Amino acid sequence: MNLTGKVALITGGGTGLGREIARQLALEGMQVAINYSRSKQDADETVEELTGMGVKAQAVQADVSKPAEIQRMVDETATAFGRIDLLINNAGVTKFVAFPDLDALDEEAWDNILAINTKAPFFAAKAVAPIMRANGGGQIINTASIAGLRAMGSSIAYCTSKAGMLHLTRCLAMALAPDIQVNAIAPGLLLTRWGVKFGEERIRQIEQQLPLKRITPLEDCAAAYIMLARNTSITGQVITIDGGASAM
Repeated sequence: MNLTGKVALITGGGTGLGREIARQLALEGMQVAINYSRSKQDADETVEELTGMGVKAQAVQADVSKPAEIQRMVDETATAFGRIDLLINNAGVTKFVAFPDLDALDEEAWDNILAINTKAPFFAAKAVAPIMRANGGGQIINTASIAGLRAMGSSIAYCTSKAGMLHLTRCLAMALAPDIQVNAIAPGLLLTRWGVKFGEERIRQIEQQLPLKRITPLEDCAAAYIMLARNTSITGQVITIDGGASAM
């Protein structure tokens, strides 16, 4: 599918993986709305970069832990661009808590992680579906994690939230077919500002354990989103990009 002139909305699109996805979509000629919660400067810098590439781009502030703000974000994007063809649920949050330390993972942390990582993609999909259908259909791509497939990651709550996102992806694919495709990307460790919190020693250990012996570059991970956005025959699927970690 030709992406030129179509419109993407990326939650958490101003930094890390979200920013790299936005760049690659702009290279395809897509117009891009960059959602942010608190990182206004990062979002504005991303928008400036995208407009410099010759596409329309705009930053949209919203706290995606709140369904009412998700609806406002979607409405503002549709008003500004006239349509939404691609939603990328990329915003996420975690709390670094060792699995055995159950006392450190309190209810507030659980509620926040589940609200952003699992509930927000549902409410965003619900909000964009009528707009996509009015324009002949669309696509939703969720940023999951191999932590949703394995009992390893930054915390039990994070792993559980991403496991929920993976099954939500399959459920939404059934609910929104045939007009809207819904898929997920499950990256392994990425060297974003979250990823580096594991520390250099742990990152090197992970790298040496991987079959490919290297951490996945952001560019490689983002390229999978472009592949899915172009494709018209894939739905309900999870693509892992993890240097072979999930094959171990």
